[in-house]
Amino acid sequence: MSEKQTRQTAIKELIATKAIPNQEALADLLLERGIKATQTTLSRDLNELGIWKGPEGYVLGNEAAPVRATKTELKKVLQSLLVSAEVADSLVVLKTQPGRAQAIGYELDNIKLPLVVGNISGDDTVFIATRSREDAMQLKLELEQMI
Repeated sequence: MSEKQTRQTAIKELIATKAIPNQEALADLLLERGIKATQTTLSRDLNELGIWKGPEGYVLGNEAAPVRATKTELKKVLQSLLVSAEVADSLVVLKTQPGRAQAIGYELDNIKLPLVVGNISGDDTVFIATRSREDAMQLKLELEQMI
């Protein structure tokens, strides 16, 4: 295994097993394993591995975003941008201020709510697809409770 592969494997193992708050802590843990790495090298490795920094430290790219953080962001955009919400069969239709629908659509994509199959965002309207009318009504209720 090359030096880079060894380092990247160690990074994935460390992040999967420990809360690592910053690159300095990661470099120290790697050094304990006999692996030296500069900040530039670590930045490049983290990017290549799809590792991102969450509120509690580094997270492997295939892990879901912490729901707490994204629910907070979704709540913020709903409170400031949402004009109305209504159910149309298995869809939830959100009306927003002009030019603001994509901000809500983006946050909905990030949060990955189980009732949401997907969404399409235009200028001032977001169509949210669910599996049934019941799911759409439940989702509308959940979104309204965030406001």
